[in-house]
Parts: sequence; C-alpha cells; structure tokens
Amino acid sequence: MIPAAVSKHLLYSPHPNEKYPYSTELKARMHPLTLVRRVGNTVRLAEVVQILIKHGFAEAVERAGLYGGLPAKVLRGLRLAKAQEGPPETLGKRLNSALTELGPTFVKLGQVLSTRPDILSKEIRSELGRLQDQVTTLPFEKMRPVIERSLGKPVEELFKDFPETPVASASLSQVYKAKMLNGMTVAVKVRRPGIAQVINADINLMMAVAEWVDEHVEDFDWLDTVSLVKEFRRTILRELDFSIEARNIQRFHENFLEDPTVEIPRIYEDLCGGAVLTMTFIDGIRIDDLEHYAERHCDPIQVSANGCHALCKQIFEHNFFHADPHPGNIWVTRDNRLAFLDYGMVGRLERSDVSILTDLLRAVFQENSKAMTDCLLILTDAGDLEDVRALQQEAADYLSFEAQAIIARGEVGKALEKILDILSNHGLQLPPRFTLLIKALATIESTARELDPNLDMLPIMKPYIERVIKRRFSPDEIIDDAQEYAFTLLRLLKNIPLDLHVLMQMARHGRFRIQFTHLGLERLTRVLDRASNRVAFSVVTGSLIVGSSLLLATGAGVTGTRTLGLAGFIIAGVLGIGLLISILRSRNF
Repeated sequence: MIPAAVSKHLLYSPHPNEKYPYSTELKARMHPLTLVRRVGNTVRLAEVVQILIKHGFAEAVERAGLYGGLPAKVLRGLRLAKAQEGPPETLGKRLNSALTELGPTFVKLGQVLSTRPDILSKEIRSELGRLQDQVTTLPFEKMRPVIERSLGKPVEELFKDFPETPVASASLSQVYKAKMLNGMTVAVKVRRPGIAQVINADINLMMAVAEWVDEHVEDFDWLDTVSLVKEFRRTILRELDFSIEARNIQRFHENFLEDPTVEIPRIYEDLCGGAVLTMTFIDGIRIDDLEHYAERHCDPIQVSANGCHALCKQIFEHNFFHADPHPGNIWVTRDNRLAFLDYGMVGRLERSDVSILTDLLRAVFQENSKAMTDCLLILTDAGDLEDVRALQQEAADYLSFEAQAIIARGEVGKALEKILDILSNHGLQLPPRFTLLIKALATIESTARELDPNLDMLPIMKPYIERVIKRRFSPDEIIDDAQEYAFTLLRLLKNIPLDLHVLMQMARHGRFRIQFTHLGLERLTRVLDRASNRVAFSVVTGSLIVGSSLLLATGAGVTGTRTLGLAGFIIAGVLGIGLLISILRSRNF
C-alpha cells in the first residue's frame, strides 16, 4: 500500500514543459496484442489511449504498458496521440477533463474515486468531486420506447400529460415533469437508451486493462486494480437499476415519515420499472440558491442546521445515508424544509459500524490517542500493521496539535478527513462504506457552512453520539449482544466435531495437505526462465559454430558441404546477434 501523498505521483504524467522524475520497470516483456485480444474493442481502447495522452497522461499510459505497442504506436504514427499544448495545469484538472471527454462511465468512475482518500490525494479528489455530467438532451422519440418497454403500455395510457421536453438531463437518465391519470404532478426519471450497453462495454475494457496492469506492471502492485474495477461495477450497475433506487427512496421515506424538516418523494410503484422511476415532483430550489430563500419563507441558518440534523439521523439512527449530498442533490422547498434527490448512491452501516464510529469520535473529543488507535485498527482490520506505535504516535500528535483547533471551529468533517490522511501515511485502508460516510459528512458540512459561516457541527452531533452510547448500555442492547455472542459460540462448538472428522478423513485417505505460499519469488522465476532460455540459445549457437567449423575443415571435396557449413555460420551469427540485442535491451550485463 502506498499513501495518497505518494500515490498521486503514480498517476502523474507531465505536461510537455515539465520533467518527469520517475522511471518504471515492467514485470515481464509485454505483448500489446495480448491486451488487444483481451479488450476486444480495439477502437475504444485506442480512443481511451488517445484522450489520456492528449490530456498529458502519456507517462501513465507508458507505465501501464500501453504506449509502447498497439494501439498507441498507430496513434503516434498518425500523429493523433499528442500531448496537450499551453500552460501546465494541475493533475486534478487534467484528470477531470480527460474523464469528462471519455464519457459517462469514466465520469462516474471519477466520482467514485473522489470518495477514495486511500488512493488519491485531497487535491485530486477535490477536482474529481466537481465532475459533472455534460450531455446533450435526447429527443423524446428516442426516450418513448424505453418508457413503453419498461412499463408495458403506451405513454398516453399511462399518463394524462407527458411533455416531451425534460426538466433535467444527466449521463444516465433524463427527468420529465408529467401528470398521472388522476392529475397529480410527478417526476419521471427515464434511463437513456443504450446506456447500459455503453457502460458494460467500458467496464469490460476497464477490467481487461486492470487485469493486464495487475499482471504486468510493478508500479501498481500496491493497488488492487481488479478489485477497484469490480467495486465500481457494483456501484454503477446499482445506479442503472432504477428498481433499486426506488427501494432506497421508499426506505428514506419511511425513515423521515414523521420528520417535518425533511421531504422525501413518494414512489408510485405501478409506474416504475428497471428503466423508469416515477415519484412525487419536488417543487424547490437548490440549497445554495440563496437569492430565492425569502420568497419560500426560508432562513439559511435554519436550513443549514436542518441539513446537518438530517444527515446525523441518517448515520446514527437510520444507519442508511445519502452518499452524495452535494448542493445539486439537496433542494429547499418551503418553510426551511429540505428534499434529497438522486438516491442512486447510498451507504449502509452495520450496528457495529456506528458503535465504533462513536468510539472514534469520542476518542478525538477526549484526546485519547490509545482509544483512537484501537478504533482505527478495528475499522481498517489492520492485523498485519508492522509499527502500531508509530500510528499511535502520529495519532497523539494529531490530537495534541491539530484536532482540538479543528473541532473548536466546529469542523468535525475536516477532523475526520485528517484521520484519513493518517491512515494513508501508514498504508491503511478504510472500507468503502466509511469513506462514503466521511465524504458525505464533509460535503454536507461544507454546504451548510456556506449558508451559516458560524456553523458549529459539534453541538449538533453530540446528542446523537450520546444516544448511541446510552443505547449500547441499555438492558435490551446488552441482552441482544449476549444472545448474538452465545449463538456465535454455539455454532462454533457445533462445528468443531464435524471439522475434526473432516480433517481425520482427509489424513486417513492421504489427502491432508498443507499449502505454503512463497511471496516475492515471481521475479526469481522469471529471471531463471530468461536465463535458461539464453543458455539454450547459447548452446545452440555454439553447436552450430562448432558443427559448421567441422564441416568446413573435414568436408573438402564433398558436394554441398561448404554451403551447409556457411549456412550454419550465418544462422549462428543471427542467433548470436539476437541474443546480444536481448541482453543489451534488458540492461542485465
């Protein structure tokens, strides 16, 4: 694992006017055609390579083993793969531009990466957090078949009025303001036609490249690229299935049913499908549209507090939270009421997650570095951390010199983001649900602070933390925990006889084996394999030289002997030159 402070350099590719200070070493000689066969869609791979190089990522492409072969060679030959011109830009801005040009799948990937402080630095994540879908609106003639195929009837039989112009358009969907047969105004979210095929094709390309990089590129050994793509695939496929989003909205609706400060849309199940989502139309404005607050009888300070309370309830009471609460996804209706939009990205916490999170926050508030370190080790499951004392020392320094100043300003989200930097410095990684949580908390706190510069998150959050702690020591909670531990112990005791029986059966039939995994021997294996091949070539070359010499020395007067001897010398010379070039190219001499 490499901390984010270092990992940002691994994605770094210089502008033409910059000098790149790093070098790369591949695990083995790569064959670009093998990658092309894996990917299948060579045209799309070439397009991705071209756009990355265009935005100054030639070095990253080369380090991934793509720049030296097809399709990069073809692109360079056609002068299509050129680095950008003009003054140098920050890495985050260039990455933002590249992902935007690559299309909706890569935009979503950037949005997901913006929640991963264990991979990217704060500056890069901040730029990726600004990624917005830049798409053109599709005509209704292309959207109508999606609605009718998903709901099984013509649009005229499903709705009383359905305007052809959408009120919102994104990379995955378009939203229409329609009227149901009973006259109620609703928002109809329709998935773009063919977007699922585009995303699946791009994900297959990502997976092929990720597997290639994982097998061949040592620079990225610290990052499990395959798992990263798999996680992204799960996230975006959930967003594509509107039936999942409908269930999320229904759950939020039930959670906030009795909360007068939050308005959650109602789902109309008979007008929903995998590609269509029909819900109550929210008449509101963006939370940062302060100019129109007065006409809706809203007070920015009260709206700010309501938003923070809403997220705290989601985290500490519901254990189910909106994972992307940026200003575009939070609207203000009337009388300081909030409405959350776009429930495609949500996070779910276990009861134990909330418990350990409250312990972590309490340790920070009380400046207890030992308790803070214990919580971090539990959260990250870092059983193989070599230097726990160094982690505790850094935690102690953070609590002594930074945390209290940050908390005194009421910036709890920023305090947690600093903890992520500590984890990155020690190669520790939080589960995705926690990184989503911290990003959501930091986002809502930042938005709320724009409305109320004097916002103090601490007094808002403290009552929720205290209730979690009290609930943990309540009789009902203690009984539930005791029952859970008892059931776990009982299952373990019941399985012991069966496990012993299986082991004895395996030993009796000679199938009992102990497997050892040797780490770090792959390079030795490759070196030995390369050395043996060169020895074989040398033996063959030497044999040809000796045989040809004997033929020339002893075969005088025999027809064809001289020609055969000379041919042997020529073949030996070609093999020898090839072997010499191979040795020189590998620089192992």
